[in-house]
Amino acid sequence: MTVSCESNLPEAGAGWTIIQRRKDGSVNFNRTWSEYREGFGNLHGEFFLGLEKIHLLTQSQPHEVFIFLGDLFNETRYARYKNFAIGNELEFYELKVLGKYSGNVSDSLKLHINRKFSTPDRYNHTSSNCPQTYNSGWWFTNCYFYNLNGMYVYSNNDNDVNGIELRSWKHRPVKFAHMMSEIINLSNLIFC
Repeated sequence: MTVSCESNLPEAGAGWTIIQRRKDGSVNFNRTWSEYREGFGNLHGEFFLGLEKIHLLTQSQPHEVFIFLGDLFNETRYARYKNFAIGNELEFYELKVLGKYSGNVSDSLKLHINRKFSTPDRYNHTSSNCPQTYNSGWWFTNCYFYNLNGMYVYSNNDNDVNGIELRSWKHRPVKFAHMMSEIINLSNLIFC
């Protein structure tokens, strides 16, 4: 499979496979189950790699995940989890594993552990219609604490907007969000 790589982040180090990138609103993330399964967007711009590919990557070798966020005031934050894996389609791509956390933003993604992925056309959780309300696919729980696939918002305003968010950081949309994965032991195998 063809992937996009990141090797320029001082906070993360080199060798990361980008599995999701939001940066300018050029790609609509209000997508169907099949689109999230297969992936969409442009590897050089905004995209989602695809749940099936993320599952295959995280099942082939132990991976960690790095989430890098920036707000409309150019502040940045990150979260790193030492282990990361999602289930297969029969398991609704459940967020199965999140290892030890480090970073400079709260450890909120852990609240989504054991949640199944849902999209506006396919609810795989027991709560309300979060995917339709927030126009995205995600591992929803009450509806969310993280939602990196929400609507892109172009400016900061005083209203609570349902955009790309990490609510424990701020109830304001973020300007960019990158979700990256890397093999834990890179001794002989490097994707990027």
